Amino acid sequence: MYRLHVTGPTGVEAEFTVGSATLALDLALRSVRAGMCWTAEHLAPGRVQRLTLSALRQKAVNSANGDVERRLLDEIEWQHELQSSFALN
Repeated sequence: MYRLHVTGPTGVEAEFTVGSATLALDLALRSVRAGMCWTAEHLAPGRVQRLTLSALRQKAVNSANGDVERRLLDEIEWQHELQSSFALN
């Protein structure tokens, strides 16, 4: 399980608990693009591990089982790159 806590610049806060590293990565990247602060944690039995964006990406890559999940991960990364390039223009 993964928990993300997202905080917006106007004080809006949300917390998500998801079972997939890929979904957690998607939420984190969307938060980055929206200019929000976020933290992510991997919730394992008896242990909570705080994750950086690169650690979250690595967990998503490592846990991508099968072609469908790998394509989803590629799509999430592609979408982030595309949206980020729009912000630069």
